[in-house]
Parts: sequence; structure tokens; C-alpha cells
Amino acid sequence: MNIAESKMILLFLSAFVHPHDIAYLTMESIIIKPRNEVLKKYVQYFLFFKKTDPGFLSYSTFPNNNLCLAIYKENTIDYTSNSKSNNCIITPGNVGFKSRLFGFHKMPFQVNISSALDQICILFEPAALRVFTRESFEDLLAIDHVFDIFTQKSDFFLEQLFDENNLLSRAEKLETLLLENLNVRQSEKMIEALHLIKRGSEQNLTTEKLAKKLGMSAPTLFRLFKNNIGMNPKSFMNTHRFRNILNEILREKQALTHVAYANLYYDQAHFIKDFRSFSGYSPKQLLNKISIEQNDLAWIYNNKNHR
Repeated sequence: MNIAESKMILLFLSAFVHPHDIAYLTMESIIIKPRNEVLKKYVQYFLFFKKTDPGFLSYSTFPNNNLCLAIYKENTIDYTSNSKSNNCIITPGNVGFKSRLFGFHKMPFQVNISSALDQICILFEPAALRVFTRESFEDLLAIDHVFDIFTQKSDFFLEQLFDENNLLSRAEKLETLLLENLNVRQSEKMIEALHLIKRGSEQNLTTEKLAKKLGMSAPTLFRLFKNNIGMNPKSFMNTHRFRNILNEILREKQALTHVAYANLYYDQAHFIKDFRSFSGYSPKQLLNKISIEQNDLAWIYNNKNHR
């Protein structure tokens, strides 16, 4: 298995926080990619968060087209998502497990943690959750025991999973369970749509053009995306374009004018406005604030220190 590890330390706070307080602002993240070739089609990676202290930590991340199934042990999860807020507050909880779906955000996602944390995330490829379950997205998004769809025949799986300290072993257990639940064929039209979007970003692909290429009406395309992904095709394509831009800015260090033009923005003001709607910052502001880059993930740690 391929493991990527980074220790998240708020180094940019060093001018504001006493050195003895730095331990309260650390969290580890470890990424492990699936080993099974079949599972790689549906799962991007497993992400493990570990925070041993009870101090306050806050970070923000950005919209993406993947879907995150987050599993928590002994935490209370308060999630608010509406037109003005997209926040998750994690505090100490009773003994037990919670699991929620996060994804398809239209604005930055802020997480505030005020407890120790042992969190497991499964990052699914777009539309991939549908090969494991036919439960509707609306129903799954509303509950805090989503992982039960995989463990109906194994009541003690999560206890055994979190008792395993070796993260490679945790990932192997998750792979085995997911493969056991892999029982639904993915929609061929959905696969074709995703392929067209990935290679069509430079062709100014619209929902109308996509529907025509797929040989279906716009309403049918809308239902295809809502049933398989949980978002409409326009939102999906806009988020896909944003992630392309973000990757180019962070990794390829391209000039902003070049990035805007390459992604079919011919008006710089329009480009900056759209980018700000997804990230909360202009491209230049974000480059100065980004704290962690890790595979397809990017975090900004917020300048706070609550005890």
C-alpha cells in the first residue's frame, strides 16, 4: 500500500502562540490508498486523523466532487449546512460511534475540533457509493450512522476496527468489508458522463452539450446525476473546474491569467469571483494562507487558539 503522511502543525501561528501551547494545535493525517485493483475504481483512499489532546483546532477545506464517509469514536458531531454556513463542530461524546457523509459542498467547509479525535474517512470516487448501496443520498445525508449500510451482518466491526492501532491493518479490514458489499453495477451512462467531463473541460462543455453527447434529454441527465451523485450536472462541472484550477495554482504554479484562460475564463473579474465563491478567498489570498497540501486535499488552519 502507498502511504502519505503529514503532521499538521500550525507553524504560521508561532508568532502568536507560546511555544508550550503548540502541542494543543497538532493533528496527524495519514492517507492509505486501496491495494485491490477493483476497489481502486471506487475508493480514492482511506484518510486517518489522529489528535490525542483535547485542545481546540480549526481548519477549512474546499469543495470537491468526491464523497467522504467519516467515522468517529466517542465524539459528538454537529453539522450545519445551508446557504450561509457549512460547519462541522466536533466535541467530546459518549462511548460509541458516529458516521456521516460529507461532500458536494458549494462553499468552504470549516471544521472546529474541541476534543481528542480518532477519525477514519473513506473518500469515494464520484458516483461510486452507488455500487455499494441503493439507499438514497437524501436519506443517508440525514443520519449519523451511515456506516451501518456496510456492517449489517457484523455488529462489532467498528469496535474491532478502532481497536486495531496499525493503520495498514485498519485499511485492510476496510478493503475486505467494502469488497464484500460491492454488489451493484455502476451506471454505464454515468461512467460515460464522468469521462466526458474529465476530458471536456477545455471544450466549454455545458449541461446541454453533455446531454446531447449522451443521447438523452436535459431532465434525464439531471436525474442521472441526482440519483448517482446527489448533485446536479452543472454544480458537478463547476466544482470539477474549480478543483482543476486549484490544483494548477497550488502545484503547477501557473500565472493566474494563464490558469483563467486555460479554464475558459476570459474575464479576470469573473474568474476571481467564482474562485472566491468556492474557496472564500481570491487565488492570491489563498496561496498565502494554505497550510497543508496532501494529494487532492488542501487545508487552511484558522488563526485561533482556544483552551
